[in-house]
Amino acid sequence: MEIFDGFISAIAAEFKIPFHKGKNGVYTATIDFDNGRSQDIVVSLKKDESGDRVINYRSNVAKIKKDSIELYKYCLQQNTSFDYGALAIDGDMLVVVNSILLEDCDPRRFIKSLIYIAAKADELEEIITKDDNN
Repeated sequence: MEIFDGFISAIAAEFKIPFHKGKNGVYTATIDFDNGRSQDIVVSLKKDESGDRVINYRSNVAKIKKDSIELYKYCLQQNTSFDYGALAIDGDMLVVVNSILLEDCDPRRFIKSLIYIAAKADELEEIITKDDNN
């Protein structure tokens, strides 16, 4: 975890993005966009099935309703156009997620994925909810 903490500290300093570390070792950052909107993104470190350390990104889009067939269809269509990550459902929440192997991750790749995931989540949040819920 120390390597990851140092990596996040370096990213925060270089790109001027404040990260907040939670009690469970998960980091949260708020990405501000030029249009006045912002999006929260959670970054965590876990091990994959083979034991490799993986950086996971997650940004909430919106709570989903039980009768959201058109939303599911729209989201599945959107998934094919994403450069990074994917849309997923976690409980009652539509989220954008992505994963990168820690050992393959350099600062540019980390920040590019972070901003892309936050931007896609914010874009979809605006389309679906017409609001800025972060």
